[in-house]
Amino acid sequence: PKDKILALMQTYRDDPRDTKIDLGVGVYKNPQGVTPIMRAGKEAERRWWDDETTKAYTGLAGDPAFADAMIALVLGDAVPRDQVAAVATPGGTGAVRQAFELIQMANPKARVYVSDPTWPNHVSILKYVGIETVTYRYFDRETRGVNFDGMMEDLKGAQKGDVVLLHGCCHNPTGANLNETQWKEVIALLNERGLIPKIDI
Repeated sequence: PKDKILALMQTYRDDPRDTKIDLGVGVYKNPQGVTPIMRAGKEAERRWWDDETTKAYTGLAGDPAFADAMIALVLGDAVPRDQVAAVATPGGTGAVRQAFELIQMANPKARVYVSDPTWPNHVSILKYVGIETVTYRYFDRETRGVNFDGMMEDLKGAQKGDVVLLHGCCHNPTGANLNETQWKEVIALLNERGLIPKIDI
């Protein structure tokens, strides 16, 4: 099926009314409907232009300095640096696909548990890669929050080596997030059952 977010963007573009408001993809737009380049972005580009010394190929794994900076940003000192590997990918969706392909190669019997709902591309990629998916309850339509009890109950059915796909923040498409206490309970369950977290941020 078509991505609902992209379909909503097209519906917005096709609407001739000048009073319409775009509540789709969360990117800043000025009153003219243009996403401007922020001053900080222009300054970063200028510095890059002034300081860049080469266009040499960085290699398959990407720029090591960039990888180190991202690891520090995402993980801080939560994990010893010598226990973390990083590679460059063709964008965020490319990273998701490569992670799923790695899971499939490492353990062809692994199932991936995905939230109900999840970003439609997750399921499309998993189907393409040939990984069995299992949904777990996540969004409570009445409270507009997380159905945490349902989530935990469903994850208890996962087997050792299965992967649990989690959204690190701003759950897509619901925006409903786990709180710190809930994250700790999820971590404890993953550890107890030998499940592998895959966090899309």
